[in-house]
Amino acid sequence: MTRTLPEMTGWQFLLDENIDPKTATYLEKEGIHAEHVRDALWQGADDEEDILPYARDNQLIIVTSDVKDFGGLPPGAHASIVLLYDDTMPAYLVAAGLISMVDTYPNRDVFGGHEELDPWI
Repeated sequence: MTRTLPEMTGWQFLLDENIDPKTATYLEKEGIHAEHVRDALWQGADDEEDILPYARDNQLIIVTSDVKDFGGLPPGAHASIVLLYDDTMPAYLVAAGLISMVDTYPNRDVFGGHEELDPWI
């Protein structure tokens, strides 16, 4: 099913380097904006100096399996974050989990800014 623009407003993701770039392709096919760090910024972009400011400035939800670096961040440090604990998950399952999450929350405001993706998959 193709989503309409008003339904998707606010749901924009920035996939960290540890997330398969194919995930962005799957999300884009469903009408969900997704950027991969190495395309939006560059390979090896620094979490604090590059990724966090870019995501905040563009109101992107960071999707990462880098739980150690991103898991304990206070809400003001990021626009929103989705943590993936199982970093062996194939791209199509990560995308399916994100799509399920987007379809479940009525809008990004209700999302609350922090979620664990694994239960959605």
